[in-house]
Amino acid sequence: MKIHAGIGKSNSHDSAEAGREAATMAIAALSGEVPALVLVFTAPKYDLHALLAGVRSVTGDAQLVGATSSGEIVHGQYMGFGAGVGVLALSAGSYRFGTASASHVKGNLDQAGQQLARESRAKAGKSPHAAIMLFADSLLGDLQQLVQGVYRITGPKVAIAGGAAGDEQKFIKTFVFHNDQVIEEGVVALWIASEHPLQVVCRHGWEPIGIPLLVTRAEGIEIVELGGRPAAVVYEEQLGLEPGQLSAEKFWNTSIRHPFGLIQSDGTTVIRVARSKTEQGALRIQGCVPPTGSAVQVMSGSPETLLNVAWDVAGTALNQNPEAGVLLTFSCAARANIFGENTPEEARRLQSVAGDIPTFGFYCCGEFARTSGVLGTHNATLTALAL
Repeated sequence: MKIHAGIGKSNSHDSAEAGREAATMAIAALSGEVPALVLVFTAPKYDLHALLAGVRSVTGDAQLVGATSSGEIVHGQYMGFGAGVGVLALSAGSYRFGTASASHVKGNLDQAGQQLARESRAKAGKSPHAAIMLFADSLLGDLQQLVQGVYRITGPKVAIAGGAAGDEQKFIKTFVFHNDQVIEEGVVALWIASEHPLQVVCRHGWEPIGIPLLVTRAEGIEIVELGGRPAAVVYEEQLGLEPGQLSAEKFWNTSIRHPFGLIQSDGTTVIRVARSKTEQGALRIQGCVPPTGSAVQVMSGSPETLLNVAWDVAGTALNQNPEAGVLLTFSCAARANIFGENTPEEARRLQSVAGDIPTFGFYCCGEFARTSGVLGTHNATLTALAL
């Protein structure tokens, strides 16, 4: 049985009304089917408890997950910073869903990942195939630890997808949602039990401009040294700058356009963005730090090379699931920053490939997409999962 999707949105300034309006529109599009799952992505401006109460006044006890974001993708449209809320209501179709959440897990991400994978899987029940979707506070530290914990339970056959919550790039406070709860410093997991294989797709559009560099010291969420030298100095050299020329105030506008590519064994790269540099010359990485001993390259890309991957992401995801009823997409707020006024084009390109199949997602501060091995955290990347 094919899954059916209903999508709604609201730009209302009233929190409860915004939730009710978006949910009412989503439920109406299900044409009488009972929702089995509800996803909510929203601007962080709202009273989030009131917003969820508004949604659930319409959707009832259907399982709900979601997050604050840095812009929402709603059926081919981009809702920008502060615009409103998007709601997706899904029938069960051939899937079974299980949800779980945990709060205040900073410093304990591996164990939290294991716990959430077990709990959500138990609620969904056994199946020959599955995927797990994660939404996490983006300020929890090295989110790869969370993915590693999940992977310990799922193993290599379960797709991992999702994204880290945003606050429109303020990097102050982000939230995830589970049913009627607003989760602080936490993670929510959605287990999708399936009768057929589910695969997550990710592409980024970046190309290397620098030589391979060895990470010789990494601590916490910082790259401290590259090739035995202060990481910031080496990074500036790769960009043709004098040491210290890139001030702390100007750093983000440069680093967002020149991330690191973490080199994989097959020659591909996983993107890592340096959010800021410290007075000691370390580089603070958003969400997931390349470990000591890994090799990275400084990357570059244009708005068009980054936008061009949208067609491939949508097409590949939908080809892997020809009976899909919805395309879930997770892009990066850094990409939106680079696109500027052209950001709506990414949502349009995704929908142009999806055709009559609705697209839904949000702009994250870190994307989850495990395609091979244990590594499943990304920056400045577009990912998708077709259900």
